[in-house]
Amino acid sequence: MNKRQISNCPLCRLTGKPAFEGYKLNKRQGAFPSRDYAEADKVYRCKKCDLIYTNPQVIFKEGIFNEDDSLLELRARDVAQIKANSAYTDVLDFLKDKGGLKAGSKALDIGSGIGRVTFLLKQDGYDAYALEPKKELFDFGIEHGFTERTKSFNIPFEIAQFGKDSFDFIFLEPLNHLAEPHLAIQKTLEWLKPGGYLHLQVANHKWLYKRLLKMLYKITFRKHVPYTSTQRKPFNACEYSAKSFKVYAELNNLELCQINAYACNTFMPFRLLDKWMGYYMWRFNRGMELSLILRKPVSKDEQ
Repeated sequence: MNKRQISNCPLCRLTGKPAFEGYKLNKRQGAFPSRDYAEADKVYRCKKCDLIYTNPQVIFKEGIFNEDDSLLELRARDVAQIKANSAYTDVLDFLKDKGGLKAGSKALDIGSGIGRVTFLLKQDGYDAYALEPKKELFDFGIEHGFTERTKSFNIPFEIAQFGKDSFDFIFLEPLNHLAEPHLAIQKTLEWLKPGGYLHLQVANHKWLYKRLLKMLYKITFRKHVPYTSTQRKPFNACEYSAKSFKVYAELNNLELCQINAYACNTFMPFRLLDKWMGYYMWRFNRGMELSLILRKPVSKDEQ
């Protein structure tokens, strides 16, 4: 396993000593993991932007995302049902009601998978493009009408090139998996028009279940933490909190327009408890994932 030592935060670029959080095994940990830390990754939290990351950083092995079995699950489902149940309605509502985007606005879905977001964008009349590196997902999307071949690209984000100020809206899905989120966001902003919107969906390290698991590790005298899973599904290189993007937006002159926490299934057997926990995760940004929208500033000359 290849690793590299880094000297600053991958998001806010703070140079200095981060807070040591604990150890993460590159295998299934469970509730009571072995106290053998020899092969575990060291996990840190940036004191400025609250980003969680490993140091040394693990360099992804080639083809690791081919271990993702999501396509097998999708092939077992009805395509019409997948299209009908696609999410992100909160993002689309924002674009229409507050973002001022209209039919014909140009949008890019990065890390599109089979193209569920692209499909929704097309349904709302946007000129939607898709970028997906995994060929099986790329082909599935075109085959079933989620994406269009003439507006889709089967290449990795790292080598993708688009013209400066090309898009009104960009959805950057793979940020979870990227070891250098600042560089990824800045690259994407180059493609975004001034006044355009960037949507991110990321793993939330303040998810209620992770907080409870971390507490369990602590009271059982373990040094483990439940954050990041660089070598295992879901392959998260970094994890974030709402504070991460509040700080990032301020540092980079971006407007943080919207932030929501997707609560996920609570698996609680009692309806009242399920409803309360779901509300708590939504209200206090303690859901499994964070969904947020950043706006690129407009210079005085462009106003």
